[in-house]
Amino acid sequence: RLYDPARIVAINDHVSPAKDTETAIQAQVLRTWAKRQSIELYDIGDNGICHVVVPERGFVEPGMTLCCGDSHTCTLGAFGAFALGIGSTAQGGAMLSGCLILQRPKVYAVELTGSLGHGATAKDVALAVVSHLGFRGATGYVIEYCGAGLASLSMEERMTLCNMAIEAGATSGICPADETTFTYLAQTERQRGVPDWEARLARWRTLRADDDAAYDARASIDLSELRPLVSWGTNPGECAPIDGTVPQDAPARSLEYMGLTAGQSLGGLEIDQAFIGSCTNARLSDLRAAAAVLRGRRVTVPTIITPGSQAVRRAAEREGLHDIFQDAGALWTHSSCGPCLGMSMGVLAPGMRCASSSNRNFPGRMGAGGRVHLASPAVVAASAVAGRLTSPDQLPEQGAMVGGAA
Repeated sequence: RLYDPARIVAINDHVSPAKDTETAIQAQVLRTWAKRQSIELYDIGDNGICHVVVPERGFVEPGMTLCCGDSHTCTLGAFGAFALGIGSTAQGGAMLSGCLILQRPKVYAVELTGSLGHGATAKDVALAVVSHLGFRGATGYVIEYCGAGLASLSMEERMTLCNMAIEAGATSGICPADETTFTYLAQTERQRGVPDWEARLARWRTLRADDDAAYDARASIDLSELRPLVSWGTNPGECAPIDGTVPQDAPARSLEYMGLTAGQSLGGLEIDQAFIGSCTNARLSDLRAAAAVLRGRRVTVPTIITPGSQAVRRAAEREGLHDIFQDAGALWTHSSCGPCLGMSMGVLAPGMRCASSSNRNFPGRMGAGGRVHLASPAVVAASAVAGRLTSPDQLPEQGAMVGGAA
């Protein structure tokens, strides 16, 4: 017997619709179990990536502790929640007992100062944090984002930031809840119009770090100094400005896998595919950023654009973003994890190079031998148009002649 079915939500996401018999069986088991246990299920037609669906529906609240059997559950820390990605055994135990047994993590304060400019986005902040702390550099810590720079970020930007805390090895990432958080939650279906809203606000406003709070480690990132970044190696921390070069001291194994050389320019590197989506960058603001680049232009490589949820898809279509994508020659898909984890559509062949707005570029992540360059949706969109890694400001004006075509 489950501890409390009302505190559990089930989402059919990673491979949906099913790609083969095995995943079809998994989905059917989930449906049967959810019905038997009276658990709310988001299935085909109303589903999406769990880390997108849960916040947009209002399931996550400041001060909440929640867990999911996926490492990017840390995304939900953007709401001032302690959000944990755990294994399936621990997940089963939590559902049965309502408890998690954890060793208390240390806390790594990452202060954000300044504000974004120069074409930089929250994705660039996330990559910069992983690069600065080091891949696995925050192992054993929860990253607590703070500072005036954080206050300038929207909730969708904060979700992108917290999403990649795990890429630095962190147990989770967390942002203190503020008025931006409360405004977002007030618009969600589970929080909108609740009778005790003012009481909730009063409680949530107390959930902030003390002025004299002690931290186990500290770092600082000046947002105003950031430029668009792109990964060059085989982990998210191996990244550099898109107009920069591969470091001279780059690990030989990364260079060999990626087919690059030390000192090689990143801008202008030819790509074979582009992907805009994933739990990092498939929300409405991400799609708007991509559409702003693609409007009036054509992609020159296969380009897949996958919304993070059916709700995001419907909102994008109300704004006509899908027409912009399809007029540009991109494939507009149903909501899912898509090519990100190399389990269904968009898998790369060995040696193929893909610009991707996802969160991981490990060897084989999007297909055996596939090479992944992580970047923001705007940079991926620009690269799809150019057929090579580039930033939006390097593209000709919309409607200008490119390769003999308007």
